[in-house]
Amino acid sequence: MNTTMMWTLIFGAFFACVQEDDLSGPLPVGSWVHSERIPQGFTLEKVSDIPSNTYGYRFLPNGKMINRTQSGWCATPPIVTQDYEGSWQLDGDILTWESPFWGGTEIQEWKITPNAQNQLQVEVIRRDFVYTI
Repeated sequence: MNTTMMWTLIFGAFFACVQEDDLSGPLPVGSWVHSERIPQGFTLEKVSDIPSNTYGYRFLPNGKMINRTQSGWCATPPIVTQDYEGSWQLDGDILTWESPFWGGTEIQEWKITPNAQNQLQVEVIRRDFVYTI
């Protein structure tokens, strides 16, 4: 077997074993990006993937999440984002999530209401930051 074919088989086997996250399930499972600001909150739009350097959330069916937010304290454009792994839970229409961020931990509680096929209206009930820097 020649070297090229061997490397092709190795890389092919590796990429065949890479597991994609299953994002099917009840709300809020899926990837969401900020759509627009509304009184007392904002709307989220469901997307297949969160574009790079875009704020968003990826809620996985196992209660884990990815919070894509700015990577550091400076909010002067251009903004660079980073993915932070956190957790979420849903109690009726109240979504509570917790995630690290560049300065500590962020905890938010939202009231979520579907307002279109691929949109959620979010009313922020509570937003706390626990700083560790």
